Amino acid sequence: MDLNKLMIDYLAEEGFRPHETPFGIAFKKEGINFLYFKDEEDEQYFRLMMPAIFVVTEDNEDIIMRAMNDVNSNIKVVKLYTMDMEDEKGNKETSVWVAFEILADTTPELSDIVPRAITLLQGARIAFLSKLEEVADH
Repeated sequence: MDLNKLMIDYLAEEGFRPHETPFGIAFKKEGINFLYFKDEEDEQYFRLMMPAIFVVTEDNEDIIMRAMNDVNSNIKVVKLYTMDMEDEKGNKETSVWVAFEILADTTPELSDIVPRAITLLQGARIAFLSKLEEVADH
């Protein structure tokens, strides 16, 4: 099973315009970026991500951690975490990423998995931003 090829084929068939990046397969839905990461050591590991949804700074790190913890404990199959990235100019930035992670069987039905993954990622993003506002107000 080549989950990477299956994913590219599925996205193309569904009208997305997937393209390969150094990180995996990138595509957009409703103007939001998504990345599918292939794990070379585990062909059944399926990880779809919504990258860099919020920038972390020293000033907001505490409320971000509390908001991420709340979402992680309340929404199944997704998790939020911070990731350090470097832009093309060498500037480092930490941001919040949302991940949908499962172990797929050997004949995954991506038409069952991907739409639900996207919905859960979008819901986690909304819940995170809402919780950030709530925590910041207190």
